[in-house]
Amino acid sequence: MLCLLGLLFLTASAAAQSKKITGKITDEQNKPLEGVSVRLKGSGSGTASNAEGNYSLNVPGTTDALVFSIVGYLEKEVTIGSAPVMNVTLQKDVTGLNEVVVVGYGTQKKANLTGSVSVINSAQIERRPNTSTSNALQGLAPGVTVTSQTGSPGGDGAQIRIRGINSFGGSSSNPLVIIDGVAGSIDDVDANLIESISVLKDAASSAIYGSRAANGVILITTKRAKDKLSVNYKGFIGKQTPTAIPRVTDGLTYMRVFNDASMNDNGTTIYSDQDIEDFKQKYEADPKNYDWQDAILNGSGLEQNHFISLAANSGIIRVTPSFSYTDQEGIIKNTNFKRYIFRNNLDITPNKKFSIKADIAVTNKNRKQIADEGTVWNYLGRMPTNIPIRYGDRWSDGWVKINPVGYIEDGGNRKANNLEFYGNLSVNYKPVNWLSLTGMFAPRYLTNNVHLFRKSVMTYYEDGSEAGAANTYTELTESAYRYFYGTYQFQATAQKSFGNHNFRLMAGASRETYDEKYLSGYRRDFVYDNYEQLAAGADNATKDNNGTENQWILISGFGRFNYDFKSKYLFEANLRYDGTSRFIGANRWAAFPSFSAGWVISKEDFWKKISPVINMLKVRASWGKLGNQNIGSSYYPFAEALSLGSVSMGGNIYQMITQTTLSNPDLRWEATVMKGIGIDAGLFNKLSVTFDWYDKRTDGILMKLNTSQLTGLASPYQNAAVVSNKGWEVAARYDDQFGDFQLGVGANLSDVKNKIIDMRGQTSGDLLRQQEGYAINSIYGYIADGLYQSQEEIDNGPVQIGTLKPGDVRYRDIAGAFDASGNPIPDGKITDADKVIIGSTIPRYTYGANLDLGWRGIRLSTFLQGVGKVDGYLNSHYVIPAVNSSAIKPWQLDYWTPENTDASLPRVSITSTNNTQNSTLWMRSAAYMRLKNLQLGYELPAAFTKKLGVQQVFVYVNGQNIFTKTRFYEGYDPEINFNANAADGVSLGGGDYYPQVKIYTFGIDIKF
Repeated sequence: MLCLLGLLFLTASAAAQSKKITGKITDEQNKPLEGVSVRLKGSGSGTASNAEGNYSLNVPGTTDALVFSIVGYLEKEVTIGSAPVMNVTLQKDVTGLNEVVVVGYGTQKKANLTGSVSVINSAQIERRPNTSTSNALQGLAPGVTVTSQTGSPGGDGAQIRIRGINSFGGSSSNPLVIIDGVAGSIDDVDANLIESISVLKDAASSAIYGSRAANGVILITTKRAKDKLSVNYKGFIGKQTPTAIPRVTDGLTYMRVFNDASMNDNGTTIYSDQDIEDFKQKYEADPKNYDWQDAILNGSGLEQNHFISLAANSGIIRVTPSFSYTDQEGIIKNTNFKRYIFRNNLDITPNKKFSIKADIAVTNKNRKQIADEGTVWNYLGRMPTNIPIRYGDRWSDGWVKINPVGYIEDGGNRKANNLEFYGNLSVNYKPVNWLSLTGMFAPRYLTNNVHLFRKSVMTYYEDGSEAGAANTYTELTESAYRYFYGTYQFQATAQKSFGNHNFRLMAGASRETYDEKYLSGYRRDFVYDNYEQLAAGADNATKDNNGTENQWILISGFGRFNYDFKSKYLFEANLRYDGTSRFIGANRWAAFPSFSAGWVISKEDFWKKISPVINMLKVRASWGKLGNQNIGSSYYPFAEALSLGSVSMGGNIYQMITQTTLSNPDLRWEATVMKGIGIDAGLFNKLSVTFDWYDKRTDGILMKLNTSQLTGLASPYQNAAVVSNKGWEVAARYDDQFGDFQLGVGANLSDVKNKIIDMRGQTSGDLLRQQEGYAINSIYGYIADGLYQSQEEIDNGPVQIGTLKPGDVRYRDIAGAFDASGNPIPDGKITDADKVIIGSTIPRYTYGANLDLGWRGIRLSTFLQGVGKVDGYLNSHYVIPAVNSSAIKPWQLDYWTPENTDASLPRVSITSTNNTQNSTLWMRSAAYMRLKNLQLGYELPAAFTKKLGVQQVFVYVNGQNIFTKTRFYEGYDPEINFNANAADGVSLGGGDYYPQVKIYTFGIDIKF
């Protein structure tokens, strides 16, 4: 009885000591802050503020303080007094020390990071209405180079390179993309779904992903429910126009220039005075019939995007279903892209020990193109402007029976459908507070079906007779790919503190599988060319089919150890051990370690006097080893496929299996070793600065070394080449507020020096060159040394290519024989020995800058982005006047004549082989500065939106790719040479690509 009374007394005493505390949390402008964590000091329990910033919490008498924290604001600890109301104002955290950053297999506070990680938040992405998320990254993170060659609907995905290029020869240089813990494609995620993107740039942050991390890692985290109930709608509609088009002169100018060219070549003219007069009359009767570019660029260019999401939070169950619809019409007819994305992120927390994530997503993409779209763009700036588009209601013979407008209208189509199903089931169990166990199963199924129907387009002469068709028959190819990715993962994380010593250990294992099946069918000679099915094609010997299957598996163990003392001295170690089916024997397994350390100097006692000025200063250092298993174009690079064929002997046909290339069972990973140092600083709690320097070296790059020809087999790939990337990065951000006026300024700049260290004395490539001592994908050619002004200069100069005349290009005679010291001696003739590296396609400098202004509900943001010290190259009819009977651009009229001897271009010629050689004359700087984005918006007053029954309404107008300053060729975008589909990501010389586009949009964001 006494015990019971004592217990009741103690309970009553404790209840008397506890009390309820309420309050409101606001920012420095007295605006309520929603979602602020309010926890008891020394305990994990607590609550969060609501939409009005209010909170309520029962506080035991043993608690002496409350801790308030939210991402983007400084954590604040407040002592509990006698008053039941505690209102709190939080200060912006410009340095983001309290920010939680997603890293490999977990999260860390930004303050405790020792690796180089750039974080891009949702606000930075959403303000740029992009169909492809990869494009939205351009210019946002230092050390990340994003290039986009085309604005084609559904094909405008960008090429991403992190801290230079590590490899060549067909090996992948793409970063690994992880979406909510599972490998995927960055452009399969709608930008509106993204909560944050972490770019892991150094070995310290990337090594946990081991064999696929050599090119960096991009971690995407999608949004999950926080509010009790909210509905968001975001939509925009816009118009696209080309950023650059190679404008052409009229037909009279075309005829005059080609007469000049013919006179230069053989002293005769092509077009007589009567020909010119006849053209004038036809042109004046129907000038529109000669405007090829207007006829080609006849698409609406309209684009729209709609995104709606629901967030619901019952405490135990949180759901975030969302639906996204994109419709993009091309700037030429019969090209478009439609995308549908449904996603639902589900969180279940039945108790404090268990939590479950069950996410599903379905993406359906339909892209339609012209069957010969490359041909259309090839002729956009090439089609002779003295040739009509139509003769009456029939297609003209165009050029060599190619009529690009006819191709658009009647030339068939290419339809691609991508359907993807994604699932992610993750279960977390915490048996004790310091230990967390997580298991995950994530299947991903993808189908890719391509329907390519190429129709024969008949062309006609002026008299109505048939001229013929460039595509002599109608054909259909149906291709179907099926992909299945399986991800199975388990990890355990333990976290303990002993006094001021904090330890964290994570260990895990994963199994990732890939299965690909391909099936295709082909038929031609369609009787009814509007019936686009294989069965309608001819059932004869021309029909064909094919099918393949490829698989790989990756099994891994990984772990990370973190230690810090008072959050002042930091250390991290990572280790991943990977085994892949893409290699055999001992080379199948490899370990990838990394080590990093940091010192937060600003936490030292001696720093207190400086802290009002430099409130945060941290130095970092790291070393690590990374791998690349995606080498070459084969899933089994250690083996060479046998060739199947047949041979006829003695009147009989015999099946034959042959080996044409040696195999190399000793192939292994490409290995990258990276070291670096970094500094993070915060000044006046308004300016944050980050600086990084790195040294990256990749060994074991694939290349074919010369082997004995006695085998009769081609040389195999070997791990032989070495590449170095060295560089630095700096990023800064300043934020301040003056009354109702908000100011934000950010900038980043990075520099990388890329060099091939070793190719075993060999070289590869002609115009696009790989050579020791120079950058990957360098430009190779002659040095143009002006134009010959007289026959005397030609006679006294070196022997060159073809027949020379005044006005031709003079090339520098560099080498022939070599002296005793190995120096080249000019030999009086221009040969391949005189070709040298003349340019680099890898940008030395990449930069971005943004300005954010706000006044009450008005917001203005602008973003500049660009690259520096990089070269591009076009040749043939794209830039050389009178080549391939191409249309004449206005700038090409500055060609050499006896009256125009200081011209920028050589004499016009149809037959010259000298002037068309690859040289510095046709190379241009591809550096540019682009006004990437400009947005002006207005957030309706809260008092007004409440009357409408909504929480928030924001309307805006936006322009993208508005202005570009460059010295590249007029009419061509400076990013045109970056071809994501090419073996090494670069394609020089041609300009037959769908141009980049400017986009002007009007949009609205509503939160209910």
